[in-house]
Amino acid sequence: MREETKMAIRKSIPFLQSNGERLTSRMYQILFEKNPELRNMFESNNSKKLASALLAFAQNLDRLHVLEPAINTMALAHAKAGVKPEHYPKVWDALYQAMVEMGVGQDLIEAWKEAYWFLADVLISKEKRLYACLEEVKGGVP
Repeated sequence: MREETKMAIRKSIPFLQSNGERLTSRMYQILFEKNPELRNMFESNNSKKLASALLAFAQNLDRLHVLEPAINTMALAHAKAGVKPEHYPKVWDALYQAMVEMGVGQDLIEAWKEAYWFLADVLISKEKRLYACLEEVKGGVP
């Protein structure tokens, strides 16, 4: 992730502290309005969880190893729910729209876009490995 992106994300910490749950709640509303088939993949308290995850990510940009256990837990939850790589653009589109609606500036939105895809790539990679392990187990491979 570029240094200017990290700086912008850090500057969004106060916004996330005061508006994070409102942002993620709106994001899920948009996501489910546009993609109702995804509703059963997410728990009802996901807005709070995602808001906390975004804040933790912003607060630990230079210490991402601190987030490794949480990222692993998130990847496992995604794999259990059947989240696939093609779902990530839909989530980004909903997050983008929620940010626009809340008046987030375009520069900050662009920074979060880079950060989102950085984290999404990490999750997709972990989920891919989990799905491969699951296939081995289903296939009876020791």
